[in-house]
Amino acid sequence: MKRIGILVSLFVAMWSISGCWDAQNVEKINYITSIGLDYEKPNYIVYAQLMEFSTIAKQESPQGRNKAATWIGKGKGESLNLAMNDLYNTAQKRIIWSHVTTIIIGERALKQWPGGYVDAITRFREIRFTPWVFATKKPITEIMNAPAFFNLSPRETIAHSPAANYKQHSWILPLQYMTFLGDYYEPARTVLLPILSTNPNQWEKNGKPEQKLEWDGAFILSGKKMKGSLNQEDLKGLRWVTGQTLRSPLKVEEDGKLLGVVSLEDPLVHIDVKNPSSHPKYDLQISLQGNVVELFANTPEKQLLAAAEKIIQNEVRATYEKGLPLHADVLQLKYALYLQHYKDWKNLSEEQLDLDKESLEQIDVQLQLLHSGMLKEKK
Repeated sequence: MKRIGILVSLFVAMWSISGCWDAQNVEKINYITSIGLDYEKPNYIVYAQLMEFSTIAKQESPQGRNKAATWIGKGKGESLNLAMNDLYNTAQKRIIWSHVTTIIIGERALKQWPGGYVDAITRFREIRFTPWVFATKKPITEIMNAPAFFNLSPRETIAHSPAANYKQHSWILPLQYMTFLGDYYEPARTVLLPILSTNPNQWEKNGKPEQKLEWDGAFILSGKKMKGSLNQEDLKGLRWVTGQTLRSPLKVEEDGKLLGVVSLEDPLVHIDVKNPSSHPKYDLQISLQGNVVELFANTPEKQLLAAAEKIIQNEVRATYEKGLPLHADVLQLKYALYLQHYKDWKNLSEEQLDLDKESLEQIDVQLQLLHSGMLKEKK
């Protein structure tokens, strides 16, 4: 009897222990890796991107890898959640949203913003706060279908992994969803939402053009409204006031003559707010460091520095003035007022807070060249 009691106890214990009885194999689940948001009156549109696990997992022989296969579904509904649920009609298997690494927002959706987008995504517990967020003027399916190099999955494009590209070519800072939300709801803060486009002309594969993703400026949002967009050239001064800039080239010219090219990084920016209680004015102090990557005609360092500092000043001011017709504070000047003089910011009217050409007075740039590569420049 004692032995039977022990066996019964063991059986009950084993039966009650949590196990993997409800586990499902990965091939029995659809994992969404990217979602696209759009609007076609009166419906919200959701695009969902699926990838084969065989194209994501590491393979020993990349030369034998087949072309990465992706599937894109489209759901419609009177709200974002209803549009997501519409995808379940033809999903065949259970859909999991916790692997989303990028959110792509169409231009029509931004104009409809905020609608139900922020509310639905933030409430939905499966979608994390870490995906990258982009906007696009192109069809969202075109962005999702853009191929990576070497038949790799779209996870190896700037839509899913922009950080590595930004480290080498810092221009417009990529945004994660949590940062986007913080900037969107923060008073006086301007959201600069990177735009993705496609370029079919820069790369070829086996003698045939192959489309690749590219950065194409940014949409600007403030006060929970979309103000408009600026292209890459319009925003070239933005990199000199973004503290996360890691590497960005500057072509140095003087009187139409090319002096050289410098690579700049790690800007330190201070915004000095003057006359905060009536019509605020702003001064910018920018400190940068970098190195010489190309030099022409043995240009002396002093001349190169002076020319580069002047160009940086002009680029920053040009970017600032490009935002004025949109009533957009691209350089975050009003946010500096909000942080440094909150009581004044709160008491000022919209007319007093509005920016014009005279609002940005001085731009002081100090540039330090740490080295000149394998060659020494002329002192």
